[in-house]
Amino acid sequence: MIDILDHTDVIYLAMNNGYFPYIIPVNFGYELTSNNQLIFYIHRAKVSTKVELIRQNPLVSFELDTKHQLITAEKACKYSFNYTSVISNGYATFIEEPTAKIATLQVMMNKFAPNKTFSFTEGDVRPISVIKIEVKAYTAKKH
Repeated sequence: MIDILDHTDVIYLAMNNGYFPYIIPVNFGYELTSNNQLIFYIHRAKVSTKVELIRQNPLVSFELDTKHQLITAEKACKYSFNYTSVISNGYATFIEEPTAKIATLQVMMNKFAPNKTFSFTEGDVRPISVIKIEVKAYTAKKH
């Protein structure tokens, strides 16, 4: 599963918006703790639909997929598509403390710019929401 996470840039985060789910693509960072707890991190402006929906209901689901490959054939009904995916659900909380926000943003940046250190100030992180998603259940698939 870690290979899937390492090769995916975007997760599709689903939140409860009344009658219909609200789904949004977001970049992410993640870590696997020493007790095998998978945690995802995302960030957003403090005022956004996503932030308001998570404040109303912290239960979320998400999907991510990568390694797409079309499989062709002579007959249309024999076409297929290879991919790897993870489908998951979890509990979202907000990271409020500036030092913890900075540490989390470093985790996120490390996914996209490994081995590079960025500096953030409290002023940099004040206007953003940093969200931690503790994964409760997931399935990984290779098709």
